[in-house]
Amino acid sequence: MTAPEPGDSFRPDIEGLRAVAVLLVVACHCGISWCAGGFVGVDVFFVLSGYLITGLLATEYRATTRIDFGRFFARRARRLLPACALVLLVTTLAAAATFAPQEIAFTARAAGAAGLYVSNVFFDHGAADYFAPNVEGNPLLHTWSLGLEEQFYLIWPLLILLASRGPNRARRSIWILGALAAVSFMCCVYATQRVPTVAFYELPARAWEFAAGGLLALLPVSMTSVGTRGAVAIGILGIAMILGTAVVVKGGAGFPGWIALFPVSGALATIFAGAKASQRGISAVLSAAPLQFVGARSYSWYLWHWPFVVFGAVLFPDISVGGKVAAAIAAFLAAILTFRLVESPVRVNPYLSARSGLSLGFAAAATVLTVASAWTLMIFGRQQLMMDQKLQSIEAAASDIGDIPRNCWSEGRSFDVKVCEFGAAAALQTLVLFGDSHSMQWVNPMRTAANLEAWRLVTVLRPGCAASDINPHQLSTAADHCKQWRARAIDKIIAIRPSAVVMSSYNGATLRGDFITAALMPVEEIRLGTRRTLQKLSRAGVPIVVLRDTPLPPFNIPACVVRREAGRPLGGESCDFSAASALNEAAYAAERAAADGLTDVYFLDMNDLICPGRSCPAMQHDLLVYRDDNHLAGTFAESLAPAVRTRLFQLLRNTQSADRSQIGALGSSSTLAASRID
Repeated sequence: MTAPEPGDSFRPDIEGLRAVAVLLVVACHCGISWCAGGFVGVDVFFVLSGYLITGLLATEYRATTRIDFGRFFARRARRLLPACALVLLVTTLAAAATFAPQEIAFTARAAGAAGLYVSNVFFDHGAADYFAPNVEGNPLLHTWSLGLEEQFYLIWPLLILLASRGPNRARRSIWILGALAAVSFMCCVYATQRVPTVAFYELPARAWEFAAGGLLALLPVSMTSVGTRGAVAIGILGIAMILGTAVVVKGGAGFPGWIALFPVSGALATIFAGAKASQRGISAVLSAAPLQFVGARSYSWYLWHWPFVVFGAVLFPDISVGGKVAAAIAAFLAAILTFRLVESPVRVNPYLSARSGLSLGFAAAATVLTVASAWTLMIFGRQQLMMDQKLQSIEAAASDIGDIPRNCWSEGRSFDVKVCEFGAAAALQTLVLFGDSHSMQWVNPMRTAANLEAWRLVTVLRPGCAASDINPHQLSTAADHCKQWRARAIDKIIAIRPSAVVMSSYNGATLRGDFITAALMPVEEIRLGTRRTLQKLSRAGVPIVVLRDTPLPPFNIPACVVRREAGRPLGGESCDFSAASALNEAAYAAERAAADGLTDVYFLDMNDLICPGRSCPAMQHDLLVYRDDNHLAGTFAESLAPAVRTRLFQLLRNTQSADRSQIGALGSSSTLAASRID
């Protein structure tokens, strides 16, 4: 992501490849549909870092039989830290002026992690925790890749030094880096299936990309038998693999895994072609002046683009793709100024270049400054919250998930099926609530309604795993793990032999897409996935009530309300939002179509109480309706208990046969392996 230093062997084709990589990332983050896989530009950056740093270290060792660690880290510090520290400081100031207290706290923690070069670990834990603040709304989310780069810089010089010692050092280095790449790649493939956030964010699963670039730097390219024409063809194939992956990959599921081989191989091929035929083919294209200009400023643009896009979405909640592109262009203007006034002057400063100790001292000072600014922002956010009780009550809604113990569902990297029972054990009839967090949000009213009807409520819930056989969250959970959880959950439900099952699934991916690429889920996938679940339950003779998914707000409701209460800048007239798109008629129609030809499948729609008209209010009866940007607040959901009782149980009574005692016997004779919550 960084520009070349004076004294490096400058490769204009590599500078142009940086431009291609950053353009892909920015296009992806702006929501440009044909570039939904543009996040692979980060993989290209990793390969470039491995190639350049390995070549630099290997050249130094061959010339001096040593590696000057102080000089190496000083160069990295002069190159990376000035622009990064500036962006972190400006972002914390912008967060203080714009965000709600809870968002301020989350941004402050991210800024502290970025300042300590561990933001990838920070966001890994945040993405794995379903009930943590949404990482995609954090203006420093993109710093996860910088954390990986910094960790790579810490270990790579020592690795190259150890690999270069002894006889046959060239072959030894290649074998060591090759073994590291192989182990890391296997870790990546395994983690993508088992713990996808680790595969995406953590160095052990990404080190193979750096190592691949390092291997290319160590291989004697000049000794290969590939001629100029062959190199030109390889270069064209390489850039085609990078661009093709960016276009073809539509979501984060399954990435990086083996899919990352395509952009990594493409980057290697493009770099190889530039070494063999620097003025021909794709290398000549990459050397064009516009790409050189963008490539030189790619690091600063990468740093600025995501904060601009995030704050643009805060100021203009209904921001379009065009609006995000405009924000990215504004970020590029900031990058031009940063490159000219901060990045270049520090990097090429002859006084600092000759004094590694002074450079490292300034690096330590920059780290202290960024961490101190993060701590100050945290204190500021807490003070803002403490000064206003109304803000405190609104902020509390962000954790209002309902009255259900945490041991009643699996979360994070656990996919065991947990079953909890509410109500009297002697109840004759059993109602099962089945699904993801959009089922969980109905626990409060379902529990109240079931108690009043003398039914018992059994919950089979797993945030991130829909009741329908779909995977809308991409990286939040592994698709195959959700399939396994869902299959086991359905088996347990059938074994319970309930009087009825209420199932609900998050369908917002058809409107919003996944958090990395915003790639939309096809509505047809909702129909097919819902039908697969309905068929399994229907064949077992279980009456099913499909509860329509709740309206999807276009922004975080508590944050919007708090910003208005605190006088923060915000576009639009209120935090209410239009019901037209939020109600997701297409997804509901797909669910209804999924039931065609099946018996004992019914539908329940409570959304007229959430959006009682053309507008969906942010607050009703002094209660916050949502606790984030898609879940109902538990207290508001509880207020719907009378309506749930009237509508749901009237529906169930209409579906029951005349012989009610037989149905009651089915509910009472079942063996229920569940945790009882009295």
